Amino acid sequence: MTIAVTTASGGLGSSVINRLKEEIGAENVLGIARTPSKAIHLGVEIRKGDYSRYEDFLDALKGVDAVLLVSGMDHPDKRIQQHRNVIKAAIDNQVKKIVYTSIIGSEEGNA
Repeated sequence: MTIAVTTASGGLGSSVINRLKEEIGAENVLGIARTPSKAIHLGVEIRKGDYSRYEDFLDALKGVDAVLLVSGMDHPDKRIQQHRNVIKAAIDNQVKKIVYTSIIGSEEGNA
């Protein structure tokens, strides 16, 4: 099983990747980062993925069985479409499982 983790260069993404490497082996984990060079130190395959670019994720999710979609931090108007890009690319690649993390904390008036 190949598991992809978005925001690989961020704190949560890199922590999850490191834990998955221990659990299932580095060969079964890949990271996705807007700037792949910032995540290369993780010791797994890193693919380019910008939440704003569906095409990036269409390529990045090829051959992936599950993806951890770490919530982006853009304004909700942008973030919703960005997450839809990843989800659509996952569906188009027949990814079997999508796991989503929400943003931390509640925001007044935010659905």
